[in-house]
Amino acid sequence: MKVLGIAIAAGAIQYGALRSDPATSPIPGAPERLGKADGLTGTDLIADTYRRIKQDIHGLSPDLVILVATRKNGQWAYRQAADRASLEALVQLACHEEGIRCEEWKTEKIGKLIGAPATAIDSVDLAQLGLSARPRYWAGRGDAFAAALAALNETNGQADQ
Repeated sequence: MKVLGIAIAAGAIQYGALRSDPATSPIPGAPERLGKADGLTGTDLIADTYRRIKQDIHGLSPDLVILVATRKNGQWAYRQAADRASLEALVQLACHEEGIRCEEWKTEKIGKLIGAPATAIDSVDLAQLGLSARPRYWAGRGDAFAAALAALNETNGQADQ
C-alpha cells in the first residue's frame, strides 16, 4: 500500500510518502514539497498550483492521501486562511480527478495511531518510517510522514482484526 501524507505549512505543501510493502519505507523519488511559483498571481497561480499538485499525485499514484488538519483554530489572517483553504481544495480536487481517496485527519487521531503527542506528531521515531535520518524540510514534512504512517498503521490494524 502507498500513502501520501500532506501537511500545509507556510503556504507550501509538504509531502511524506510511505509504502508498506514489504516493510514501511519512504517511496523513492516521491516529491518533497510544492511551493508557489514565482511570478504568478491570481488565477494563473491557482491553475499552475493545481497542475503541479495533480502531476505529483498522478506520478506517485498513492492508494490514499491524508491531509493533516490545522491545529490553528483562531486568529487567522484572511490571506493565511484563504491560502490554506485553496491548497486543501486543490489537493482534494486532484485526488478526486485521479480517483484517489483523500481524507483530512486531526493531529489527535494521527498521534494516537503512531504513539506521539498530538502537538508534536513529527516526533515520531524515524525507524518507524524506515528512515535513518530526517529528510530535507523536516519542519513541515515531519507531520506529513506522521500522517502517512498513521494511515498505514490504521490499515494494518484493520487487517489484523
